[in-house]
Amino acid sequence: MTGTQQPAVTDAPRGAEAKLVRGASLFVGSGGLFYAALTAPTAFTQAHFTAAWWTPVAFLTTYLPPVLIIVAAARWQMDLVRKAVAAFAFGYAFAALSWPLVRTGELLEPEASLWLVWIPGLPAVALCLFWRRVPFAYLACAGIVAQVDGMLARGPDVHNPLLPEILFAFAYSAFPCAACVVFVRLGRMLDQTSSSALATATSAAAAEARRFERRRFDALTHDGVIATLLEASRAPNSPILAHYAQTTLRNLGRLRSGLPAQDDLDLELVVAGIRAAAAEIDDSIPLRVEPAAGTELTVPPDVATALAAATGEALRNWKKHASPVHDAACEVTVTAGAADIRIDVVDDGIGFDPKAVPPDRLGLRASIVDRIAQLPGGWSAIESAPGRGSRVSVGWAA
Repeated sequence: MTGTQQPAVTDAPRGAEAKLVRGASLFVGSGGLFYAALTAPTAFTQAHFTAAWWTPVAFLTTYLPPVLIIVAAARWQMDLVRKAVAAFAFGYAFAALSWPLVRTGELLEPEASLWLVWIPGLPAVALCLFWRRVPFAYLACAGIVAQVDGMLARGPDVHNPLLPEILFAFAYSAFPCAACVVFVRLGRMLDQTSSSALATATSAAAAEARRFERRRFDALTHDGVIATLLEASRAPNSPILAHYAQTTLRNLGRLRSGLPAQDDLDLELVVAGIRAAAAEIDDSIPLRVEPAAGTELTVPPDVATALAAATGEALRNWKKHASPVHDAACEVTVTAGAADIRIDVVDDGIGFDPKAVPPDRLGLRASIVDRIAQLPGGWSAIESAPGRGSRVSVGWAA
């Protein structure tokens, strides 16, 4: 009874399917021991109806495999469980098929029942742990043979209708077999779902890691390399330029060696990133820095990048909507404290009504408001009115 379908459960995996099959194997094996205890008195009472050797041999071939099923399942040896299940099915088939060949001709009492008739469904249920279609064919054949054995044991004078007995025996055991098949399939589906979810999570994690590395590279390029080059164009050979260059080279070395992140940026490097973002829009925009006395502020790289990007977007809006028509002036002010920083982009252009900005205007919402809101400690504010200019403020507090 091996069939053509390859079993899914092996010794290696211990997923939901393997755990369910193991539990069901222990249950089926225990059921075999229960039926062994239940049928043993009847089997050995009916031993004189067959050759003397047959009853002990048939009883062992039928009920020894359930013991092996329990032992193998308890030790997670699922390949051995599968072999024991096949031995269970063959053992019962041997007993049922050989009984007519070794019987002595004595007949049972009309109301008595042959012990073999009691259990054809249990080997079929056991087969359902590893196969889907074979168990039902086995159940039909075993049920027919068992009922024929029972009819022969009672003799021709007991007129039990054979076909209804066979149909009842099949229907009685078919439902547990179907339930067992569904039970195992649910475990397999759960394993497949878990594997799919794990693969998706792994892929998402890998993609996020790539995005993170890309952001690190972009941030270092923007806040380090570009800022250093911009400072070099403004003030060659200055102490600030040397500081920028040293920090940028150190962070490039960290990126090349695969270290997790660059150092937090001091105020000078944060301002350099903001100046670089402003210069990309218009290098004539004035930028004032107002640090508090003795400020030693340090800012995480992602915060510095977000503040610089928000500043650039605010200036881009000014350049697009106010500067070309009204020649509006604009100024950037950086105000730093011991544990916080604020950037104000102020212009004297035509202004606008912030409440009237359509939701699909991604510049203000996505690149400024939403982006800064994602930072722990980040905040933003937009103040404007028609004809009164605009003030876009972003900030962060440690």
